[in-house]
Amino acid sequence: MRKRSPPPRAGTSGSDGPELEGFVEGVRHRLQERRGAGRALPDLERRLTAANGALLAGDVAGAERILLTISDRLDEDETEPELLQFPRGLVAYDAGADRGVPTPEEEEPVGNRLRTVERLLAVAAREGVEVADLQKEIALARMQYVDGEWRSARDQGVRILDALDRRRASRGSREPI
Repeated sequence: MRKRSPPPRAGTSGSDGPELEGFVEGVRHRLQERRGAGRALPDLERRLTAANGALLAGDVAGAERILLTISDRLDEDETEPELLQFPRGLVAYDAGADRGVPTPEEEEPVGNRLRTVERLLAVAAREGVEVADLQKEIALARMQYVDGEWRSARDQGVRILDALDRRRASRGSREPI
């Protein structure tokens, strides 16, 4: 994870007790996740206990300083998630999940694109366009996606969609029924 630049200075943020209690809960949650994954950090857990003590004693700045240290140490061990595509036009986008939690399939752009291409192939087949070979290719793209090869799956989906567009265009326009 990238380090904060510049690091915040404890005591200058104007944090109050309830805000720091939320910070304590967030850090406690991250430490419990580590413990559950078999990667406990006892030294950080002891520091969390010290931060709780400082908060109870009314030393808000001291508690904030300890919590920032713990949070920085936890950040150092986490990997930054790979950015697969750049969001366009998303102002104040809320992903609906916490950092590091896999994106749900209904929000995942490559999975959505493949699902849309599958539906377009089904519609084209009902219209009489020959798409049997493209349906086999989309099945292969779906397997690539499941195997974690998102870029290959996305590129394959784009190629299939282009081929479908060419086939529909070469078929000519149909008279409405």
